[in-house]
Amino acid sequence: MSDNDLEKIRIKKAEMLAKAQNMPTDIVKIHSEAEFNKLLKDFSDKYIIIDFWAVWCGPCMMFAPIFEQLQKENGKEFIFVKVNTDELPSIAQRYRITGIPTILFIKNEKEVHKVVGAAGYDYMKRTLEKLHAFT
Repeated sequence: MSDNDLEKIRIKKAEMLAKAQNMPTDIVKIHSEAEFNKLLKDFSDKYIIIDFWAVWCGPCMMFAPIFEQLQKENGKEFIFVKVNTDELPSIAQRYRITGIPTILFIKNEKEVHKVVGAAGYDYMKRTLEKLHAFT
């Protein structure tokens, strides 16, 4: 292995470390399509878990504390995002969200899993554990 190859590896590792340090530590509340697109692009190598919800949705309000708990427990491995479908219907339409709450799992800017309805904590925890096994 040449010095040039070693330097490329060092640079790649430094970039990965910088990206990990810049990873959001709280739930990201999206307020624009541009912000959403940037997040998907910047963290394409991470699983992004998106809660599509609305203020008037009772099941969404019931699911919110579960989503918050999951983020507290798994925020170092996954990025947790909330998208209000009333504020950003274009994002909901892009992913064919027809009912809320819907939890969408994205990696490499592609949908890898979808949960429609207010899922329970245990189901969501198992889903995250399965995804973590693939990282």
